[in-house]
Amino acid sequence: MKKYLTYIAVLIVVFAPLLMQAQEASQQEIIEAIIESHLDKLEEGNDVALVIEDLESFAEHPININATNANELARLYLLNDVQIQKLLDYIANSGPVYSIYELNSIDGFSRDILQKMQVFIRFGEMKPETTSLKEELKYARHQVLMRGLGTLQKAKGYKTDNEGTIPYEGNRFRYYSRYNFEVRDRLSFGVTAEKDPGEAIFKGSNKEGFDFYSGHLSVKLNKTIENITVGDYLVRSGQGLVLWQGYTTGKSEDVLGISKTGQGVRAYTSVDENFYFRGAATSLNLGSGKLSLFYSQNKVDGNIVLNESSGNVFTSLQTSGYHRTVSEIADENTVKNTNTGGLLSWHFNHLKIGASFVFQQFDKPYMRSSQLYNLFRFSGSENYTGGVDYLFNKGKYQLFGEAALSKSKGKAVVQGAVAHLHDQLSFSLLLRHFDKDYHALWGNTFAEGSSVNNETGLYFGAKFLPAKHVSISGYSDVYRSKWINYSTAGPANAWDIFVQADFTFSEKYSFYLRFKNEEKDQKFKEENRYVNQRERTQKTRFHFQYKASEKLLLKTRFEHVYYRGQKKENGFLVFQDAQFQPQNTPLTIAARIAWFSTESYDSRIYAYENDILYTFSIPAYYGKGFRTYFNLSYKISDKIECWAKAANTHWTDRESISSGLNLIDGNNKTELKIQLRLKF
Repeated sequence: MKKYLTYIAVLIVVFAPLLMQAQEASQQEIIEAIIESHLDKLEEGNDVALVIEDLESFAEHPININATNANELARLYLLNDVQIQKLLDYIANSGPVYSIYELNSIDGFSRDILQKMQVFIRFGEMKPETTSLKEELKYARHQVLMRGLGTLQKAKGYKTDNEGTIPYEGNRFRYYSRYNFEVRDRLSFGVTAEKDPGEAIFKGSNKEGFDFYSGHLSVKLNKTIENITVGDYLVRSGQGLVLWQGYTTGKSEDVLGISKTGQGVRAYTSVDENFYFRGAATSLNLGSGKLSLFYSQNKVDGNIVLNESSGNVFTSLQTSGYHRTVSEIADENTVKNTNTGGLLSWHFNHLKIGASFVFQQFDKPYMRSSQLYNLFRFSGSENYTGGVDYLFNKGKYQLFGEAALSKSKGKAVVQGAVAHLHDQLSFSLLLRHFDKDYHALWGNTFAEGSSVNNETGLYFGAKFLPAKHVSISGYSDVYRSKWINYSTAGPANAWDIFVQADFTFSEKYSFYLRFKNEEKDQKFKEENRYVNQRERTQKTRFHFQYKASEKLLLKTRFEHVYYRGQKKENGFLVFQDAQFQPQNTPLTIAARIAWFSTESYDSRIYAYENDILYTFSIPAYYGKGFRTYFNLSYKISDKIECWAKAANTHWTDRESISSGLNLIDGNNKTELKIQLRLKF
């Protein structure tokens, strides 16, 4: 262990002498900081592809801050509803903004927020000249993206088994291609194709080509018909009790960001094969109100069985998106899922009220297993859910909430508040209650569980600026379940606490200290029965960032995890990052070396990695070993860019990796990613 720590110390010292004058943060640095600040529950694999796309798009084509709207500002993922409304009110009352420094006079806009915002905004005319679609076609943007990635070591699923067959139908690489055509906010067209590792391409079950195709056409016709979208799209409403697809806010270091923004209909461009609609949607501008209507019919993966009384039923929905083996291919597109509904919102001076409704129908009954935790969960072939929501925003205060009811008569309620009492002190509060028989299959709200049911909780957050260059953020969340969950043996209680102190002494030096403690009842086997026992996970992190020069950024992190369930465990992680851009060269290099030592997967540690454009990587560090990666991006010309990433994890405590068909013989796992972007 001493030897490994010595290697890391030497690496840190090697970078230390590279001292030059500090400059403003780069676009990529800010984008990574925003993404990581939103991802507290990293292990749940949040779909943040759309977040990355929005930020990259605004970095390339900045928002005109003097001619923007709430939905566009929400896609910066920097401002809450209170800050967005204050900014819009300031521009409406005081006229156009000409400098980032002017925004500093608005309550709630800190130096840190403004530093991040300036990368994504510009100061144009307050009322840009209206142009026809024909004129705007001159400024159309085309983009082609091609990506390939995979693991060099062959897993068991790609090798001939004892019966002389190869379990996985395709090769071990992922192929991705995408074409996008955009005319500002007037017209958008896109097509995406992907095949996952192990899936066939142009043969076997995919003779037509890729395993997954997605596409959309979105048009803004006039001021009344704000949008018509055909193909794949997302719908988001209220606080997510009824309908919210894609990324959603949750518990994170952004302790005040508990309300949802960016609502309505938008085109879908990601590759998750489950959480989107396929059909048509439209949004109508009614002056102070907006009406959105949608219809979707899509085939999804389900496990089909024959029931003596009901005929064919499905017992579960398969959401992995993988179609590699005979059984996975058999489940593909076996259930037809139809959804229809609408959203209505109305804006007053300081108040927005809304309503949402969705009706969902399967072409065959959903019949879950007879386990107790399934007793109150949805079953059958039809469900409908409706809700009403509101947002009140005045001065330093914001109130928001939603109440919803499902076909089962189960109820759900969310009520929250954010108060900016002073430039140095802000609070947030959120109360949530979901009945055990509340059914919202498209719900996705602020909650501990992945489904919106069987949970009652109270969240309290605070942000305090005690001194110049210092901020302290923290939250406490107490929640309980009155019925059995998959991971519990009975009613359960839990409690989270989080505290982070940030220190930014200059543009050159910054660091933060973080402590998080989670305690919850979990199911453990004791002799011949399952019982609830208290499980505790305690995480402590120190993260230091040093802007050595305009071209060199260094990041150092130390993290410790203490886990206590039926046993006690400790986990450690140390990494050193370096991001470097040589002078007068369109090349960017990012690298990491990490040492980790945990006693099992229970004491695992997650850490965000720099990655190729529009993607993200959050590997779990567990066991004992090292992880290194190199990420390169090169801008060949204004129209051609390429990326390449190589990452290797070397374990020192095992001779094989993973299990089942993903088993790899040996103690190394090497991943490669290559991407090319063409713009014209």
